Amino acid sequence: MNLNYSILDDESDLTIGYCRDIVGLNGRIYEEEDHLYHKIECKQFVFCDEFKQYLVKKKEPMNRLVYICIVDIDKNPIGRYPFFIFDKTYYHKNGFPEDFMDIEFYGSLDPYFANNKEIVIWDKWRISPPVQINEWASLDLPERRAWLQVVKIYNEANLATKYKLEKQSDSETNDKDHFVLDGTYVTDYPSFFCAMGEAINGPGGYYGFDINSMADCLLGGFGSPGPFFTLTWKNYDVAKKHLDKCAWRKQVNYRRRLDNKLLYIPEFTYEEWVDTPLIEALVELLEEKGVTIVFD
Repeated sequence: MNLNYSILDDESDLTIGYCRDIVGLNGRIYEEEDHLYHKIECKQFVFCDEFKQYLVKKKEPMNRLVYICIVDIDKNPIGRYPFFIFDKTYYHKNGFPEDFMDIEFYGSLDPYFANNKEIVIWDKWRISPPVQINEWASLDLPERRAWLQVVKIYNEANLATKYKLEKQSDSETNDKDHFVLDGTYVTDYPSFFCAMGEAINGPGGYYGFDINSMADCLLGGFGSPGPFFTLTWKNYDVAKKHLDKCAWRKQVNYRRRLDNKLLYIPEFTYEEWVDTPLIEALVELLEEKGVTIVFD
C-alpha cells in the first residue's frame, strides 16, 4: 500500500501515523451547534507504535497541534499543513483503532488549505521536485497558484537543510550578486513569483509568494545576499503587458475567497489595495530595496 501522508505531532516531534489518502484538505467549514470546524478523513490510517507509547505515558488526549505531511516515495516529509485537532479522545483509555482503518479528526486547518490541483502537483514532487525552470509555464492561472502554494510549503518544510547548505556555499563564494529572471511566461500574479523564485533559487525555488513576503526575502537569507544585487529581467515586456490593475484585482478576489475558509479570520493588509499597475509596484519595491534591474 502506498502511504502518501504522515501526521506529525508538534509537541513531541513524533510521527503519529501514516495513511494512504486524506480527504478534507480543501478547507470546507462544518457547523454544529454554532461550533465551526474543519474535518479531515485519513484513509487507511495506522498509528505508529512510538506515538502510542508516548500517549500512554503522557496520558494525553488527541487535542493538539499536528502537521499533515506530504511524504515522498521514501516516506520523508516534503511539505506540511498545520492542523489543530479539537478531538479530546483519550486513546490510551479507549484503545487505539485497528491497523489501517479510516479515521476522522475535527479541528482547524487555518491558514493553509490544499485543493485538488495542489495534490496533483504534490504527487509529481513526491517522485522528484522540479529539475528545470518554467515547468509551471504550461499551467493555467488556478494551477499556477497551486504550484506557488506547493513551492511555498515545500520550501518551508526544507528551510533548515536548505539554509545550512546555502550558508556553506556562501562561505566558499561571493559571486551570488547577479540573477536572471526569465519573464517569458510572467502573465499573471503568481507567475511572477514562480519566475522570481527560480531566478534566485533555481527550479522550484522560493523567493516570496506575494509582495509582502518578497519584501521579507529582500532582507537577505533566502538565496540572495540581501537586496543589493542585480536582476536581469528577460522578456520584461511580457510582464509589462499583463501585470496591470486587473491582475491585481484578480489576486485580491482570490485572497478574499481563501479568507472565507478560515475559522479565525485575521486582519490582512492587502498590498493589492494600491491603485497602481502591478508591474509598477513590483519594480518599485525591488528598486526601493536596492535591487538593480536590467530590463532585457
